[in-house]
Amino acid sequence: MRSFGGGPPLVALHGFTHTGEQFAAIAGRLGRTVIAPDLPGHGATGVRPVTVETTIAAVAALLTETGPVPVLGYSQGGRIALLVALSHPGLVTSVTLVSVSPGAADREARRQADEEVASAIESEGLAAFLDRWLDTGPSATSRHPEAVRAADRAIRERNTASGLAAALRGYGQGAQPHVMDRLGELGGPATFMAGSGDPHYCDLARSMAAAAPRGAAVIVEGAGHNLLLDAPEAVVAAVRAPSPQP
Repeated sequence: MRSFGGGPPLVALHGFTHTGEQFAAIAGRLGRTVIAPDLPGHGATGVRPVTVETTIAAVAALLTETGPVPVLGYSQGGRIALLVALSHPGLVTSVTLVSVSPGAADREARRQADEEVASAIESEGLAAFLDRWLDTGPSATSRHPEAVRAADRAIRERNTASGLAAALRGYGQGAQPHVMDRLGELGGPATFMAGSGDPHYCDLARSMAAAAPRGAAVIVEGAGHNLLLDAPEAVVAAVRAPSPQP
């Protein structure tokens, strides 16, 4: 478990191939104590087995300890944040969801795609997979200076090929429920963020915000999927912004 910054608590859930360390760079600007666990299959987590159910349960247990708090989630972690907010609404005061989908409408097709990636990770090994993922994948870091890319990759290298494959199989989009029709259950403020260079997720952010009673869409010009790296100040501003009123 990692904790950064100071002030009222906020729980932050990282994206696929990362760890809770992903939030260290912005924690000091949030004005909060950022509690950032390593999700199952990642980093130093001890949660087993790696499934949607155990992941939701682990995050809910953490939120039970902290008391009801805001939750920030990026990509895969954002989908878990959304599922926790729906299944344990009393534990989450608001959500800021960055580059997030409500799950795949065609779960079987997505499950097969996730299996292909999981198998590639196992066959290639972590280093070769990250070479490809960070050059051409949705979280590509090629636009950033070499020092930034190296620091980001160093965090991802704390994972293992077997752990990442388990995370994809256990709670990738193919394993998660599609919850677009449940967004009306979100009682608290819900901010959905996406980068303008990631048009599919921009469309999702707008449609999800429209479906949530207190939803707001934030589209960040010039950014891609990885807003925490591409536009950290925009993420900080969204977390600190006044909550949408009911």
